[in-house]
Amino acid sequence: MGAVVRCLCVGVCLALLLPPAGAAPRVGASLLAAAPPAVERGPAGPPGPPSTLLMEVFTGQVLAESDAHRQIPPASLDKLMTLYLTLQSVKTHRLDLSTTVTVSVDAWRIGRTPRSSRMFLNVGDRVTIEQLLYGLMVASGNDAAETLAEAIAASPEQFVDEMNATAARLGLNDTHFVTPHGLPTPGEHTSAWDMGHLAREILAAFPDAVTYTSPRYVTYGGIRQANWNNLVFRDPRVDGLKTGFTDEAGFNIVATASQGPLRLIAVVMGAHTLQLRTASAEALLNMGFARYELVAVPWQRLVPSSIRVYGGRAARLRLETPRAIEVLVTRDDHSPLTVSEELRVRPIAPFQRGQQVATLTIRNATAVLATSPLLAAAPVDRSGILTRLWSLLRYRVGGLLRHRQTTWTATFVPQQ
Repeated sequence: MGAVVRCLCVGVCLALLLPPAGAAPRVGASLLAAAPPAVERGPAGPPGPPSTLLMEVFTGQVLAESDAHRQIPPASLDKLMTLYLTLQSVKTHRLDLSTTVTVSVDAWRIGRTPRSSRMFLNVGDRVTIEQLLYGLMVASGNDAAETLAEAIAASPEQFVDEMNATAARLGLNDTHFVTPHGLPTPGEHTSAWDMGHLAREILAAFPDAVTYTSPRYVTYGGIRQANWNNLVFRDPRVDGLKTGFTDEAGFNIVATASQGPLRLIAVVMGAHTLQLRTASAEALLNMGFARYELVAVPWQRLVPSSIRVYGGRAARLRLETPRAIEVLVTRDDHSPLTVSEELRVRPIAPFQRGQQVATLTIRNATAVLATSPLLAAAPVDRSGILTRLWSLLRYRVGGLLRHRQTTWTATFVPQQ
């Protein structure tokens, strides 16, 4: 980890000294701005260097972190939880993307709070959930956040209760929400650690969430606004997720980027300037992509992908994993991996499709890199009574005559 920290420090210094890739974003908050409407306001946020975290999305492995549990006001990072609960409501059919809601006076007033980012909703506007999601994540609309809270729950206060209940369920122990939007409010706090894990939960449950976070611009009511996340202009790998700024919080960002199969999340919280936030996030992402790689494990060629079963209408049961098996390794690591399969049930029918039958484990010399259930790929019903009795007899006799194998192990050298 010392080498990782040194690499990160060098990356931050280089990012601060070198000009950014691509066109530099224009400073300013013009409604028709040609670049992100982020403004340097000088020293801000809590004292000390920013809190940071780098995470790989597929495995959830934390690759680097610095003071990641320090509690800091989230500012507009609140909107990540608002996004998550909205997408959940769509998935569970509480809402539909085409559902139309009416903008309230309270939501309009939130948008008119001094220094409040807004979608420019007006009282009585009829707007769809899909429009609100773009306004929430690209324009960072506090009015959009309040409108979504009113659409999902009986009141914004009840919505905040849902936010905190969900945070507790996800194990976000450094977090307490007070608003759905993040305008400065006493008692509200989170951490880089919690925001990284919330971002991973969003991307794992709703991979299409980046649809609402990646556009460079969004237009509503004839007003075109640029994405507050300046990294979507600077780095084509970046497609989300959210930034935030208040004097109390400093400059915050939860950035996600993908390169091939590898997707990373970089969190920077409490930076004193926009430049430092940008440089820190870029350095984290660049270090992660340069150092790590996801490797597919062809487990079907190494351990049994089907097992013999007894007392069923089929003689063999094919096994599958819920998703592809990939492990995260450093690019300079060519050491072999051990792939183990352990049978968890007796191979006697019936089996239901999706039933766990075995466990797959991938290790290197020092640690477990991945585990996965092995599931029945198809159902196997019981056979007729006579066939079943004969098959079970063979199973019992075979077990008495020889040791029945229940574990298989093989080695695999990643081809990078």
